[in-house]
Amino acid sequence: MAVLPNPHELLQRLQDYRAFDEARQSEFEFLAQTCLRLNTERLTLQSDLDDERNTRRTWKKRAEEAEAAVQRKFVVVLVDADGYIFRKAYFQALAASGGSKAANELYTEVVNNLRSAEAVPAINPDCDVLVNIYANKSGLARTLAAADYLNHPSQIDQFFSSFTQSRSLFQFIDCGPGKERVDAKLRDTFRFYAYNAQCQRVYLACCHDNGYIAELDKYRHDAIVMPKVMLVQAAQTAPAIRAYAGLPFQSTRFDSVFETSPLDITARAEASYGPPGLDALTLDSSPEHTTNDWTPSASRSSYSSVSAAPPGLTPLMPLSTNSKPANQVKSPTPPAETATVAKTSVQPPPQPQPQPLAQTQAPNGGGEAKSGIPINRFGQRIDLKMRMPTTSEMERFEERISQRRKLCNEHHLRDNCESYNCRYDHDPIDAAMRNTLRSKARSIPCGQGSKCRRQDCFYGHVCPWGNTNCVNLKCAFLKAGLHDIRDLEIAKFVPAQPGP
Repeated sequence: MAVLPNPHELLQRLQDYRAFDEARQSEFEFLAQTCLRLNTERLTLQSDLDDERNTRRTWKKRAEEAEAAVQRKFVVVLVDADGYIFRKAYFQALAASGGSKAANELYTEVVNNLRSAEAVPAINPDCDVLVNIYANKSGLARTLAAADYLNHPSQIDQFFSSFTQSRSLFQFIDCGPGKERVDAKLRDTFRFYAYNAQCQRVYLACCHDNGYIAELDKYRHDAIVMPKVMLVQAAQTAPAIRAYAGLPFQSTRFDSVFETSPLDITARAEASYGPPGLDALTLDSSPEHTTNDWTPSASRSSYSSVSAAPPGLTPLMPLSTNSKPANQVKSPTPPAETATVAKTSVQPPPQPQPQPLAQTQAPNGGGEAKSGIPINRFGQRIDLKMRMPTTSEMERFEERISQRRKLCNEHHLRDNCESYNCRYDHDPIDAAMRNTLRSKARSIPCGQGSKCRRQDCFYGHVCPWGNTNCVNLKCAFLKAGLHDIRDLEIAKFVPAQPGP
């Protein structure tokens, strides 16, 4: 018969079993909590995995769409049409869709350039070509009409309508008047396309104007933009050629599209409009006015009233019989009563007499202020006399513009510069330098010619070298038809008209 353990052993075994059960229960609880925690983590990871999967699929789809979109690459052509003029043949072919011909020729030139050795091999020559033409339409129209490219300024609408309709990505943009409006719009458009991944090349037709140099110089060391830029050269001045030669960009020419030399602007006598570009000119802007022989000769003095009238002009009716000989007429200030016509006797022209500086503040440089526009008996505007600058004043003027910038005509002579970013000098000048500036401005012919009625017009309406003494066959006044003015006596003053 088995012997039972003593009570002490039984109690010890009971305690051992109880401890084992507690340990097992604790282990079960630990395993259960661990399973719950791991399941929660699994659910979180599963949610994150689902999110990542969805995100990956979304980005993969967007990448495929972006890659497909980038496949449609293009090149853009930005043209400052105020300086880049389409060839005259296109304007003369308006009846045969000259604008369309210009657009097709420009497209052909761009494609040929892309196929040439200058192009980047990755650019497909069959890519889209986007063309933006920027200009002041009204000013450009008058300039083209004055240069005999158009019979009338309104024809520019027909030209650019044909141009834009020929291709869907070609457009003409009218920036309105103002010297900096075209520049600002072209610069901002260039910045937009500079970093566009689809834009493979930017053709910039703006090398006529040094105002773009600072903008382009920013991208001199830009590895993305610099290879894209292609400068289009056309009618450039010598300073512009030197300035753009210092930039590291490639260049090309579209000579079959744009004129290769500046326009020869000649005002037409029968036209009632004039090229506004002359109003925006600054002194010495034309090679024809760079000569130092600017001092008018004695032939600027009064001529006899028996001078032959230009063809098609009818003399004004005589005003009064109490007239004085030509050498006694006090010009440019007529008597307070009605101005008279000189007698028919021819008198030797008097030498120009210096006038006090205080008398040079009248419109167009007259000695004394007089309301209205002085005209001769044929209705042609003539210029009032002004004090000629001395040699020292001319030297000081040349030194000023060589050390700083050219003076702004609109600001100093009209006090009406509308350019919000004018690149010419607006710093104050004294009366002597203003008189010199006005004298220099007289060497530029007015675009309106003898029909000008603008009160504050500072341009010349009569050749300052004398119509009969001027021997310059390239004289701008001869080209403008202002050498036909022989009678320089004031017949009367007519009311002024607002300027353009």
